[in-house]
Amino acid sequence: MMRQINLLPPEIAQRRRAREITLMIGAAGLALVGLLVLILLVQTARVAGERGKLRDVQNQNAALQSRVNELEFVAQNQAELANKQKLLETLTQNEVRWSVILNDISIRIPSDVWLTSFSGAVSAPVKQPAGAASFGTISFGGATFTHLDVAKWLSRLEDINEFSFPYLTLSSKSGAAEPGTETVTFNSTVELTTDALRRNQPGGMRAL
Repeated sequence: MMRQINLLPPEIAQRRRAREITLMIGAAGLALVGLLVLILLVQTARVAGERGKLRDVQNQNAALQSRVNELEFVAQNQAELANKQKLLETLTQNEVRWSVILNDISIRIPSDVWLTSFSGAVSAPVKQPAGAASFGTISFGGATFTHLDVAKWLSRLEDINEFSFPYLTLSSKSGAAEPGTETVTFNSTVELTTDALRRNQPGGMRAL
């Protein structure tokens, strides 16, 4: 067997070995730098993605906040409307619907009876339910041809829900220049029940 004899001086071998080690370290360093660069790129892309998600969430939050603001405006309007409606109910809870009363009278008055005066008086605010005791009066002045027609007028007043206790204060026949043309003048009074109040009548509630 032949033996290999190294004729190079030891210093040269050491330099060569040091150079190899240096190259290995440099290659390892480059590999490490490349890995770090790759990690940096991955992290940068991830951060960019998270920032994009954050912007999307912020945009969604802004849209939701805008919607909430709109709903708060609607809620404020509804609260204001409710307050106005409550105030209107308070102001009109003891309001008498004179138009309904006049309409009922016009429907029920006998054809041969005519009114010459009409006056109504309402007492202090009332809290009784519908149909309770009276809280006001209406006085009528009128004319017709016979006392029987006056009685018919009183009976018609009894048919009106808003009235109670109709009675006469006067019924007098007046003379006439020609026979058969006499007239009877009368005064009558009724008491108002709480059916006459707007709040106690169907469809009587006022709306804004």
